[in-house]
Amino acid sequence: MPATHEEKRLHALTSLNLLDTPASESFDRITRLASQIFQLPVAAVSLTDSDRQWFKSKIGIDHNTIPREKAPCGEVADTAKLLVIEDFDKDAYYCDSLLRMNGVRFYAGAPLTTREGYSLGALCVLGTEPRRITDAESAALQDLASMVMAQIELQHAFGRIDQISGLPNRLQFSDDLADLARDAPETERLAVALDLAQSHEMERLSAVMGPTVCDQVIKRPHARSRHSSGRPTRSTMSRPHNLSI
Repeated sequence: MPATHEEKRLHALTSLNLLDTPASESFDRITRLASQIFQLPVAAVSLTDSDRQWFKSKIGIDHNTIPREKAPCGEVADTAKLLVIEDFDKDAYYCDSLLRMNGVRFYAGAPLTTREGYSLGALCVLGTEPRRITDAESAALQDLASMVMAQIELQHAFGRIDQISGLPNRLQFSDDLADLARDAPETERLAVALDLAQSHEMERLSAVMGPTVCDQVIKRPHARSRHSSGRPTRSTMSRPHNLSI
């Protein structure tokens, strides 16, 4: 059976290995800029998973995730279009959403769209008062979303992600540690190293069994770790209770 658009979209998202990764200053800079441009207390890089919105970067939000149901960023992911809600109280669908119940009245989100046309989620800004959005603000938000996607592509394509396993390499790991130390300097963390095989052993396997088998050996530990844990464990995730502003 052919994969649905949503299945392909989720595959595009998970293959980038962004979900449940530590906060990153490279994304936080863009989020801070969005908040400053709109003069709003809340901004986020929100990624739409199958059942949740997970925040790669955030300002003014206490939690790392909220349910996808009635989350505007989920609609942005579905449509890959800019979404503006000028007043939640006047919106028949979102007036009783989790965001509105926690004081949100305004939302604007620009899609984070891959080159293949799949929206990973949104760069969004939120406020506690109704407001309109100007054409210049709309253009600025979409430009900032493009900057987020450029950062994602740079991280994935230029020496940060191993092309076979899909895992971050040592350079990205070093940056992740630095970001974790910045965000929670007093927190103790445990790093576990798994030695798959020596390079000469992999070369010998490739020579005997072929490169396809070798690639499968490299991919398998990552797939098993995701399956056994349910979700990656590179960052702590909060339960989706309330969104505090």
